[in-house]
Amino acid sequence: MHGWTYAERHQGAIQGWPRTALPPGPIGRVRHELTGRHHGRPFRIFDYVHQGSAESPWQRIEVCAVALPVLVPYLYIRDFPGGGDGDGDLYAEGPESGFAVELLSESVRDDVRRYGFTDIVMDRDVLICTSDGGGPRDPESRLEALTDIVDRVPADVWARWGRD
Repeated sequence: MHGWTYAERHQGAIQGWPRTALPPGPIGRVRHELTGRHHGRPFRIFDYVHQGSAESPWQRIEVCAVALPVLVPYLYIRDFPGGGDGDGDLYAEGPESGFAVELLSESVRDDVRRYGFTDIVMDRDVLICTSDGGGPRDPESRLEALTDIVDRVPADVWARWGRD
């Protein structure tokens, strides 16, 4: 459907990803990967099967990653619902604080809250979230929301912070 591609297993899908993008513990397994393009933007969605520790039961979360238009500095974004103004406060952590300030304009912050995301990671050329990180529950809606957020970031922010 949609010209997307399915792979039952593809461990290389998370090669080089930052640990904050996935649950803590030993590296899990990538299952049922779906790749393709949505609104012209490459993406991947897969099940991540993992254990918090060797004694823990196996758990499954869904991971969604959408390509960014440029390589960017690492950025971890977290929403704290019910912050001081009632809408929640966004917290961003990364080596380039100026990137976080410019990226998280009022409209982008509003989008993150509107879609209900609580954890998002940007790293190099990908925006990553998991089903544990809030947002729409079904995969296509989550993909639509992430694509929308990426598309709403002003082009000058991507131009200023893009890396080779």
